[in-house]
Amino acid sequence: MSKQTSPKDPVIAQVKPFHIDVEAGKRYAWCSCGRSASQPFCDGSHGGTDFRPVMYTASEDRSLLFCGCKHTRDQPFCDGSHNNLVDEYITDDRPRDELLAGTVLADFDAGGKALLDGSCFVRQHDRLQWSERGGVALAPVIEQQDGARFLTQSALRLEADQSAIFSTPDAEVVLYTLAGEGSITISGRPFALAPRSGALVRPGEAFQLQRTESGQALHLLMTVCPGNAGLPLVDAMPDNFDADFADRTAAYDASQRKPMADRFYQVLIGEGTGSDEVSQFIGEVPQSKAAPHRHLYEEALVILAGHGTMWTETRRAPVRSGDLIFLPARQEHSLECESAEGLVLAGHFYPAGEPNINY
Repeated sequence: MSKQTSPKDPVIAQVKPFHIDVEAGKRYAWCSCGRSASQPFCDGSHGGTDFRPVMYTASEDRSLLFCGCKHTRDQPFCDGSHNNLVDEYITDDRPRDELLAGTVLADFDAGGKALLDGSCFVRQHDRLQWSERGGVALAPVIEQQDGARFLTQSALRLEADQSAIFSTPDAEVVLYTLAGEGSITISGRPFALAPRSGALVRPGEAFQLQRTESGQALHLLMTVCPGNAGLPLVDAMPDNFDADFADRTAAYDASQRKPMADRFYQVLIGEGTGSDEVSQFIGEVPQSKAAPHRHLYEEALVILAGHGTMWTETRRAPVRSGDLIFLPARQEHSLECESAEGLVLAGHFYPAGEPNINY
């Protein structure tokens, strides 16, 4: 149900944004009033009102999401404001029998991977393939051969007191703590790590992991962007910490959540914390099935609590706590929460931005 708006507010042309391929050098006049019949662009229907079109000149050929609800704070582009113009997040209300008849249940292979449409897949965490590197157990989750263009992801498990020193000269590393407590030293600066917290290592810096909780491994997800950078070992910790971005870790804090209708999210690592490439967030989803949608970004999800189903156009796979999901850019999907107590997830996506924007 849409929320009541003031008569002075613009007309909501459509709740979700318009996906437009723009051409370099071309000028576009975005409709701000919502009255145009040529959405999302102006046709002069604002005449007699206080609204005026917003001009945008494309610097390159690219895909953009122009605001359809007309309430964005980032005119002319979508900033997710449409999510809070409705009381409930837009859901898929098709009958269950219809949904099941229109899709095939994907099988998990011997490695615990279920392939959905496109390159989308679900991977079971308890069937990851582990190897040793630099004193940590390392298991690939998302690799370029999986269809990832921009980011890769691995699970890390530290059972010793500390790891070797790693460095990624040409890539960002974003870490998420799944379990255990410890610390990360980034080019000489120490930071604490605890469950539901994230950390950022900027390109060229080095990092070393330490485990501080006796008897429990430090268990992390590591997202690297660009994803072909590898993870070289170095002999000594360099003194090249980028002090322009002094705060490198962030923890989940319910008071910092942002609403998306009846859902919530908190960005831990992103553009405001020094990441040029990757955003990391925690999301909370009530029992529901999101309407099928797409993102312009490439995304990796991990289920932290709850269970449900990941749906794409013609296939579906069950998901449970610990499972990992890869979503290529523009892949249609719908994550369903089947848990009465809701579902909690952590996500990483490229390019960096807000996780509440979709079309």
